[in-house]
Amino acid sequence: MPAPGEAAGAQRHGNDDGASPAAVVVPPSPHLARWHGVLAAVVAGVLAAVFGTALHANVWYLGGMGLPVGALAAIVLAVSLAVFVAVSGRNVLLAGLTGAVAYILVGLAASFSAGSLIAAGVELEGAQPPVSLAGYVWVVGLAVGTVIAVAVSWWVLRPTRRR
Repeated sequence: MPAPGEAAGAQRHGNDDGASPAAVVVPPSPHLARWHGVLAAVVAGVLAAVFGTALHANVWYLGGMGLPVGALAAIVLAVSLAVFVAVSGRNVLLAGLTGAVAYILVGLAASFSAGSLIAAGVELEGAQPPVSLAGYVWVVGLAVGTVIAVAVSWWVLRPTRRR
């Protein structure tokens, strides 16, 4: 079968001039792409909640003071995942969905888990233990980080103005 623009008896000599495409690319429907983005946001939210919760209890001691570096790393992980999902899906709302899923799961884990997993109510000599402080930093930081992820995603995905 001759390519468009070629005579019926003409033969091609292997020179691809780019005039006729080698394959037809059919883009996916926007409806299907939207569901892929939502699924990616939910999966990323679950990953952020699970790995962030596992990471947040790491405390470094410097001069007798506990620093909640694990909670800060967990927040960076959650924000990074939310921005990645939103930018790859080209939808700012996906960052918010990722953060909301993570926040709901962290809240459920804090509400329904055994007392040995959550150290929020424990007091030692009138002061909050560093792991408890890390839990507060993780929960509040996740909420603030979600807002930051939405803002960063909006900034990256905003339409550029050409003057």
